[in-house]
Formats: sequence, C-alpha cells, structure tokens
Amino acid sequence: MSDPETEAPPPEPEAAALEVESRFRRGIRYSHRTGLYVSLVVAIATVVFLILLIAQNTRRVKVDYVFGSTQARLVWLVIISAITGWVLGIVTGFLIRRRTRWRGPT
Repeated sequence: MSDPETEAPPPEPEAAALEVESRFRRGIRYSHRTGLYVSLVVAIATVVFLILLIAQNTRRVKVDYVFGSTQARLVWLVIISAITGWVLGIVTGFLIRRRTRWRGPT
C-alpha cells in the first residue's frame, strides 16, 4: 500500500493553458510585432539613405564666413547643419516646457 502523503497528486492542467487568447490580446501581440518590423525597416532605410547622401555629396564647396572663407565637403555641412538643428529643437522644446510648466500652489 502506498502512503497518501508521499503520493504525488495527479497533474492538473494550468489555467492559462485552458484559457483561450482573446481576439483583442492577439491583436495587441501581432500589432507589437508589426511595429517592431516597421521600426526595423525604417532604421534600415535611414541607414541606406545616409550612405547614399554621403556617396553623392563628397565634392568640396567654398564656405564663406563674415571674416573669411574655407573649403569643406558638402556632406559635412549637411550633417553638421542637421545635428545643429536637432539639438536646437531639443533645447527649445525643453525651455518651453520648463517655462510653461504648472508649478502648483506655493
């Protein structure tokens, strides 16, 4: 005879295995995966675009300043201008949010 305390209980199926995934949950799961694939395609297209931009704009151009001029590659002018505009946009957004933030009762 076997001891009832040492006997393993019969395996019970998990509740999650019996529960069928709802249509809404499946839609969320698939849309998340689709979003990841879209992000990957956009990132690859951006890298390809940047490579083509660099390849097409390697010639030297004359850049005139107030007190002089210099020669620079066109691609560096485009990249530096883009980065400067991006940083100025971030700083402007930060300053506007900081100045218009609700401070609460004092």
